[in-house]
Amino acid sequence: MKTKKLISLFIISFALMIQYHSNAQIANKIELTEDNQLLGLGVQHNFQSEILAEERPLIISTPVGYEDTNADYPVLYLLDGLQNIKHVVATSEFLAETGLIPPMIIVGIKSTDRAKDFTPSKAGENTYGAVEGAGIPQSGGAPEFLKFLEKELIPFIEENYRTHPYRILEGHSFGGLFSTYSLMKEHGLFDAYIIQAPALWWNNEEMIVKAEAFFKSNPDLNKTVYFGIGGNDGWGMRQELKRYVEVIKTNTPAGFRWKHEVVANEDHDQARLLLNYNGLRFIYSDLEMDEITAKSFDQIEFLIGEKKLMDRYGPMTRRPAMEYVVLYSALLEQDRTIEAISVLKRATEAYPNYVGLLTNLARQYEKVDQIENAIQTYRTAIKISEKYKLGYADGYFNEIHRLEKVK
Repeated sequence: MKTKKLISLFIISFALMIQYHSNAQIANKIELTEDNQLLGLGVQHNFQSEILAEERPLIISTPVGYEDTNADYPVLYLLDGLQNIKHVVATSEFLAETGLIPPMIIVGIKSTDRAKDFTPSKAGENTYGAVEGAGIPQSGGAPEFLKFLEKELIPFIEENYRTHPYRILEGHSFGGLFSTYSLMKEHGLFDAYIIQAPALWWNNEEMIVKAEAFFKSNPDLNKTVYFGIGGNDGWGMRQELKRYVEVIKTNTPAGFRWKHEVVANEDHDQARLLLNYNGLRFIYSDLEMDEITAKSFDQIEFLIGEKKLMDRYGPMTRRPAMEYVVLYSALLEQDRTIEAISVLKRATEAYPNYVGLLTNLARQYEKVDQIENAIQTYRTAIKISEKYKLGYADGYFNEIHRLEKVK
């Protein structure tokens, strides 16, 4: 009996999966310039900073659908923006499309002098990479750069864009060093960090030296931090990061979510794409539905949980589509149709263009004699099918005609 139920659940889930995947990859329009150049990465803005006493170029990328909503969005502040904007925007759009992360505004900050902006202190003699024992004369500008972020850049972004309060800082190498410095120096500024291959060797590992006192003095540090490095990065870089996270292991603050990961066969620069992907997946891992099962399902608690996620990350937040499908199918298998409808209704709100979800919602409405709701759901599905030329409209019209005779 149990085996039959599992097979039935699989068939329901598989059928739904096929239906919603039939239009899961609907293409979003990308604007063209007058000479037919594709846009899509964002727009450049030259920001005049009084704190840095220079013009700082930015690349600001808004998520797909930004112009069509009044929603606010979390913001990812990306160091070394010019070097990383292409793969970060592409990865973020892909993950948001599949519901693994919410759509985000991405602010790529172009580097003009990394050795100045990202280093927390002056480099003395025998600095790594310096010639003949010399230091790096312009180093030690991180305090001013952090002030620039706090006092100028973030207020500018929040004044001119629809931003949600949730902020992420991402940096690689020297940018990872700065991100670590920011966490320890001004930890109220960002909610989460993606720290990639940080240059923790800086000035005799001063960030590692300060780490124990910092984490002990902040026992309620409610942050999410991903530390990642390539398995083929320098042995010293990997050991320095390992020493830093060992401090966290023995002094982990309450509410501090963190992960340390070594990505095998990737060197210092190659690892960036995977570390960005893995870092975003970790930060938003609470969007996955591991804690919810059909056996323990409570409709009110489910909807409260959905609202909490949207409150935390913005109103466009949603779980991966198949997670709704699997939960819905399991509830249906237990003959808990009303509760299954609540899950499927939330899924259609989260994925309004997935006609497979709408089709099954209409069928379940009919099953519980909510005929008018079924008709309205089919009408919505007709609009989606016609808009994207999916070819299902005639079938939906036939269903509506059949249901109107039932009423």
